[in-house]
Amino acid sequence: MNYYQRQQQQNFSIVSKKETTVTTNINRTLNELPQFQPIKPFVLFYIHRTQAHFVLDELLSEAAKTKIFTIVPKIGSLFSNYMFIQVELIQDSYTMVALIEYSNENDRNSYYYDILSNFFTIIFHSSKTIQTWGNLSDLMMPYTQYGLFTYEAVLQAEAIDIQLKFKPWYNRIFRHSIQCHQYLKFDEIDTSLCTCAHRPYKSSSCQWSISKAIAYTFEERYDSYPHEIDKCIAITKLGHVIHEKWTSEILEAYKYKLHINEKVMKLNFYKYFQE
Repeated sequence: MNYYQRQQQQNFSIVSKKETTVTTNINRTLNELPQFQPIKPFVLFYIHRTQAHFVLDELLSEAAKTKIFTIVPKIGSLFSNYMFIQVELIQDSYTMVALIEYSNENDRNSYYYDILSNFFTIIFHSSKTIQTWGNLSDLMMPYTQYGLFTYEAVLQAEAIDIQLKFKPWYNRIFRHSIQCHQYLKFDEIDTSLCTCAHRPYKSSSCQWSISKAIAYTFEERYDSYPHEIDKCIAITKLGHVIHEKWTSEILEAYKYKLHINEKVMKLNFYKYFQE
């Protein structure tokens, strides 16, 4: 082993040890953060076969007027011909979260089936934009078996994978610290030589989880509830700051305004690297 290789191995060992310490401390600290807050007020629509017809008609009307949606398929809902999907309709001043339940055994060839079919035709139109955490076509492919929409229909809408978009946005806002080995070199890139606690992923191939994205960006605690309502509005919140091209100044002003009357436990990322 030559000198360069020994140095690389030593650096990797130091970074790995620090990452372990940081992960332990931060995971403990995340639970003390204030609860996640949506970027806009939202209302819930429970969409099921016994729902009043005027509510279903209102859903179609709102979908037709909406340009941007966030979709979250419920993990593990593909059993016994049952589907559960969240669709958030994003308006200027508020959002609507539709919690859609569908049973292929009970709802096929019904008025409710026709409503849902029309709804998905509207949101997957080429003029619409769909936000997801992950690849849209991959997420929706399993649900094409119900006949409410086709795989080709899903491909028509403009799909935005917020998980992929978030990392470059975050790295531009939260650059390497002056103590970091990557300082003034590659702000857009995460490597094993990075010692920044505010950049928890040390590989370009790693992708952010929603909980960490919310915690590190907004200093809020994201919890996934049984219906995962927060997941939908969390994706929308992250998508908003990316789409609106928030700067660090805008972000700090938002956090100050949001938490001004709260006793916020601030994440002091840098202290974990103090000797």
